[in-house]
Amino acid sequence: MYEQLRARDTEVLIIGGGSRKGAERLSTKHKLPFPVLFDSDPDRAVYRRYSLDKVLIALQRSGTFLIDKQGIVRYIHQVTNPQASVEKDELMREVEQLYI
Repeated sequence: MYEQLRARDTEVLIIGGGSRKGAERLSTKHKLPFPVLFDSDPDRAVYRRYSLDKVLIALQRSGTFLIDKQGIVRYIHQVTNPQASVEKDELMREVEQLYI
């Protein structure tokens, strides 16, 4: 899927809380071809900017966002269950809409 996104001039990033080592472990473990960044800010400003606050104190909300080249958020898919990621077909349809 990463190749399909890159073919549509779309970049992929993962932003996680924690440390640089944690981000590196995630990237290595899953052999990710795209950058894995980390937000070590104890105030979690990046998460809050995208309304990815913790739910019930312990569950970290996660999300998939499409942001166009002008910095405008064009698509948001937020989940509390990290296993409930966005469907690949849905994401590709949304990417295609950016170029219509």
